[in-house]
Amino acid sequence: MTQSIEDYLEKIYLFTKENNRPIKTTELAKLLDIKPSAVTNMAKKLQELGYVNYEPYVGITLTEKGEDKAKEVWDKHKTLRIFLEKFLGLDEKTASEEACKLEHALSDKTLKKLKDFMEKFKDKV
Repeated sequence: MTQSIEDYLEKIYLFTKENNRPIKTTELAKLLDIKPSAVTNMAKKLQELGYVNYEPYVGITLTEKGEDKAKEVWDKHKTLRIFLEKFLGLDEKTASEEACKLEHALSDKTLKKLKDFMEKFKDKV
């Protein structure tokens, strides 16, 4: 799965969870800082892949498959952000930006080891 697809799924997940409604292509374009036409093209692709339901003029929602993948990506992001902030002392903005970059490269095995490490040393930070 590409970094771009993961970014789309994560943004859709967070928006729909927070707002309890589909996200419009213009809203997603603004969040991703890209053109609405690019979002429309990707929404169609994601629908073909079974990750989203896309209805023009209504918006985009995640399928169960899409939500599962988005939750995985968001879990990596949150874990990395917390590690960078709490364990390494980065400020919140930098930690979030770095976590966004790292989340795409981190394997599930490494994520588990990182979580275990954080759990073991959480009382020390």
